Amino acid sequence: MPEAHLVRPLPWNCSPLHVMRFWRTDLPLLSLVSGGPPTKHSRFSVFAPRRACVRVNRQQHDRSQLEAALDQVGAPCRPIRCGEITLPFAGGWIGFVGYECGAMFEPSARLRDGAGSLSAGQLWPDAVLCDVPRAAVHCHTTGRWFDVGEATGEGPEEWIDTSTVLQPQRFKLRRSLDRGSAAGRATFEAMVERTRELILAGDIFQANITRGFSAGIAGSPRALALHALATTAPRHGAFLELDAHTALLSLSPELFLSIDGASRRISTRPMKGTRPAGEDPEALRTSSKDAAELHMIVDLMRNDLGRICEIGSVSVSEQRTIEHHATVWQAVAEVSGTLPEQMPVSRAFAACFPPGSVTGAPKVRAMQVIDALEAGPRSAYCGAIGMASRCGSSHFAVAIRTARLTRDVGDRWDVDYHAGCGIVADSNPADEHLECIAKTQVFMDALASASPRGSDHGSEHFGGDAGQLAPLRLGKSDMACDPMTLHALDEMRKTIAGSVEVGIVDLPDVAAQHDLRAVADA
Repeated sequence: MPEAHLVRPLPWNCSPLHVMRFWRTDLPLLSLVSGGPPTKHSRFSVFAPRRACVRVNRQQHDRSQLEAALDQVGAPCRPIRCGEITLPFAGGWIGFVGYECGAMFEPSARLRDGAGSLSAGQLWPDAVLCDVPRAAVHCHTTGRWFDVGEATGEGPEEWIDTSTVLQPQRFKLRRSLDRGSAAGRATFEAMVERTRELILAGDIFQANITRGFSAGIAGSPRALALHALATTAPRHGAFLELDAHTALLSLSPELFLSIDGASRRISTRPMKGTRPAGEDPEALRTSSKDAAELHMIVDLMRNDLGRICEIGSVSVSEQRTIEHHATVWQAVAEVSGTLPEQMPVSRAFAACFPPGSVTGAPKVRAMQVIDALEAGPRSAYCGAIGMASRCGSSHFAVAIRTARLTRDVGDRWDVDYHAGCGIVADSNPADEHLECIAKTQVFMDALASASPRGSDHGSEHFGGDAGQLAPLRLGKSDMACDPMTLHALDEMRKTIAGSVEVGIVDLPDVAAQHDLRAVADA
């Protein structure tokens, strides 16, 4: 198995959000951003320019074509180790697989022959997988940056433009997120009640029912993403500029699948049970209803992993626990197993997609209920966002707390956002509505934080057309989740300016000097 073409330490003393801040405005960005205190599944961030993309939709492609796209990670290479750090990416793809792709793996899950995700002017396919031969990877536990992949073309030094600090990107809110719609609430509560009827009739055990919200911005989607990621610090954040007319922003707290290329361990961390961050988490901890929701999905994911893992290797590696995230408490557990050697990422998707926490149990019947009750496609929401690498590692978040941005006219963008809840026999429609609203708060807070200073916006409103474009402020007060000072920005400019002189042709020699090689697992 060949080694990675390039592994080079970068002389950057900055956070991932500062790299996003300085990313060239003319270079489309793909970014997977881990926020908050590092955990074993959220220790790395990956940045790369968008190049060629594979776009999949159910009207034009079948399951075999989707699986072929998922497995196009490039020539396999050994895992990359730098001291005690094993980097998760050595080139491959970054992108999303939308919820409706689940019907490509299991056609019986879809009851209606709808238009799929090709909405908003036919701009949104069911999946977009972007080829990433080279990327900049940040390790949050050490603060170090690495240049990985193929040593050809422009490198990370050319992806950055520090002069943009003098002309910050801006955005403003032009249409608020309407969480107070009586019609929207009534429709959602009716879906919840119908789901309860099916459960009480013995048709299903649980289904995840969702509803949509919409908003609008003017200005830069990247500015919106930077504000949102800085203010919420999601464990599995992402911002993907998919083309000139579409972008995806995710503030997900939930891990769908993580595959370690060296050990072949695969893990999933389903979440079920939510309370607002201002409430006592003990109420969630002792809730039998919420515990039952999670236990069902844990059993479902054990079954999914059991279809592909080595016999006897699947276990609940972490029992139900309560985690704090930006605006909510979440109940979560972890299920892990060991994959056979050489198993492609498409097999993992075929066995586990869509994530159990956003479908229900039994999964296929729950998906049929969702298809019958919900008015339109979920698209990227409730799918998976992440990366697959040629070194055998993969990392995918569940695409919840996720906004789909579609260009309207000029610099005006429509924002589509969804939230939902797991429905069980003793669910109360009004309570489920409140939980659904609580899950929109993280996005509400991110947008409200960008309101022009002096504006009077209540917690139910993002703002309006009045006022000036709000500048990005990434000083110490705005970066509490990832503290960096203006001095660090100056140091970044100096190190980037110095490293440009090295040149692309010197990269292999630099990597050799630091003795950073891709080595096989012991």
